[in-house]
Amino acid sequence: MKLIHGRQVAGLMLVLLLGVVAPLVRAEADMAHPVPSAGLMWNKTGLPAVFPLQVKTLPGQDYFLTLSDDETGAAALAAYIKGGDFFKILVPPGSYRLRFAAGNIWQGEDALFGPGEKTDVFELRDPLVFETRGLGVKAGHIVNLRNRKPGQFAEATLSDQLICQSFRPGFPRRIESAQAEVREWDRQRHGLYETQRKDLPGVSGDFPGKTRPFEPTSYAYTVPRQDVRSRYCG
Repeated sequence: MKLIHGRQVAGLMLVLLLGVVAPLVRAEADMAHPVPSAGLMWNKTGLPAVFPLQVKTLPGQDYFLTLSDDETGAAALAAYIKGGDFFKILVPPGSYRLRFAAGNIWQGEDALFGPGEKTDVFELRDPLVFETRGLGVKAGHIVNLRNRKPGQFAEATLSDQLICQSFRPGFPRRIESAQAEVREWDRQRHGLYETQRKDLPGVSGDFPGKTRPFEPTSYAYTVPRQDVRSRYCG
């Protein structure tokens, strides 16, 4: 009876110990590797991100996406995707290879979602080109991973996503300016400009060739304006 009782006590202590240690381990892992917010993580190209990229996924796993230059292999951009949520970002112009890592528990950019089978890594077969087509069409892509099974990448389906820009004339702008007068006034004020013409502003009528300071008068003119409008068109 004492032996059975001792085993029961030991088992109870083990259960209590595991119940205390496991949350601490999970909390420590969460503190060391917080889950990134969905969206862009970094852009190393130095180029403006203007082309659309949409990725469709199923819930159950998160994804770490990286774009690398097709010619040099240099890392260009990284983003985090929460499985099943709507995801769209803008990327810089260029030709890129897309690499995905999928898993459940984020362990940082080095370990991804963990070793071995915990991280499912796959790439698209062909690079994607993000470019301007014609005068005002920004060509991006939609990547659909909803039909893909773990370990495969041939199931990913692609389609174009286009942003069309149109230029429409807007109302002219009225601009008040005294730029020309200010330049002339500044030359006179510093003694760099003299004139013999009496009919010019700033010239004394009694002393030709002598200048006197004057306040610049403003004038108005209008300039045409074009409004740029963008919309998804494909």
